[in-house]
Amino acid sequence: MKIIKKLKWVFLVILIAVVGVLINENLVHYYTPKSVFYSILVGGIALTILTFFIRPARKYGIHKFLLCLTIGLLLIPYLSLMKGYSNMFAKDQAGVIAKEVRYKMVKMEFKKEGEDVWETVIANKEAVLYPGKNWVWLGKMEVSGVGHDWQRGITEIETDVIWDQNIISQEHPDWQVPMPESNPEVLKTEDLGEGKYFITFFYRIEEDRPILRPEGDVPPIPVYPDVGIDMVIGEDGRFLRSALHLLLPEPIGEKIIEVPLE
Repeated sequence: MKIIKKLKWVFLVILIAVVGVLINENLVHYYTPKSVFYSILVGGIALTILTFFIRPARKYGIHKFLLCLTIGLLLIPYLSLMKGYSNMFAKDQAGVIAKEVRYKMVKMEFKKEGEDVWETVIANKEAVLYPGKNWVWLGKMEVSGVGHDWQRGITEIETDVIWDQNIISQEHPDWQVPMPESNPEVLKTEDLGEGKYFITFFYRIEEDRPILRPEGDVPPIPVYPDVGIDMVIGEDGRFLRSALHLLLPEPIGEKIIEVPLE
């Protein structure tokens, strides 16, 4: 009993971390950015020290609880690496004109080396993206961590753009208003008056290539980091390129693989 009593705070840390993983992976689907991670770290330590010097709070062990809560919250993204699948996220890194990006992962399939059997890891997942927002959860990517060497997939991207010809002509005098009849990437062009247009671009990307892997060392144990697809949209609303992120927890950081637009 004495040992259990001494270890109760350790058990509390583990309980907070495990419950946090279950809630996040099944309900919230939140990717913890660096700013949030360090805010929890600094804020938790500061509150722990503050309550330690408040006699009533110290009497009831509030400072110990806050320390356990801080450690437990910081452990959540690390325990998530062991859950057996990767979450798929998407984010828009658009320019100043694009207003909305509708991203759809039609399908993504992996094939193991030496085999001709394709394993569908994610299909028919959609997300609406806005410039500067956090990662939007697409779904779980059900795939084992090793043995795959080839991938193929289909992605569809729509971007809504407010096209101000008065401003664009100053920066790019040779640019004309994109029209469906002259540009296959344009779904519609709506004249809003006074030189402004509402334009929807559409892109369908079909991939069939070796699996891109990050440079440098990879974790020596089988872990399942979250995966992010970063959509880079130009200032005119056209899709430029995407980047694949392995969203490893802070402070480890994330690895990035640039995906060229072919």
